[in-house]
This record gives sequence, C-alpha cells and structure tokens, in this order.
Amino acid sequence: GDNVELVKGYLRGQNLEQVGRIEEAIELYETGVAARFDSSGPYDRLIALYSHRALHADVVRIAEAALANVHTHESKRDWYETMRADAIKAQLRVPPAAHKRSRR
Repeated sequence: GDNVELVKGYLRGQNLEQVGRIEEAIELYETGVAARFDSSGPYDRLIALYSHRALHADVVRIAEAALANVHTHESKRDWYETMRADAIKAQLRVPPAAHKRSRR
C-alpha cells in the first residue's frame, strides 16, 4: 500500500542526503510528513536538518506533525515536545534581521 511508497521515499531521501542533495532529500521527507507517515524517520531527519539551518518555525511545524502522526514510538513524544519547545524559545531569541538572510 501507501506505506511502502513512503518507506521507499524515506530511504531515497537518506541516500540523497548522504550525497549532499539536501534540498531533494527535504522534499521527500516533507512528502512523508504531508502523508502523515507513522514512522519517526522523516520527522527526525527534517528536525535535524531544519535545526542545523536555524529554521525554527519549520522545526516547530515538523515536531507538531510528529506529535500528531507518529504513534508507533511513544518514547519519542518527549523528544518531539522538547525539540518543539526549544525551537519556540529559539524563535523568540533570534533578532528579526537574521530571518531575512535565512530565507531561500
């Protein structure tokens, strides 16, 4: 079914990430998130990538999606909550000028 495609997309995203094609990997992971994939993989990678780029609003968005959609890993809920809270705090700390530069 659908899940097989989502798993394939996630694995392909990992391969793209490994060869430095980050934008393409992000697109595949985002597809998984949009499809409410019930596995933590794409959410974890997006949180890592967006955190690295200081895209705090995206971290919050993905963490919230994970909390809504990932039910197979109860133990991860605390981590998503923490990442979400940290990103919200970081958003409040960032001076507005810094945002303009990070936009694509």
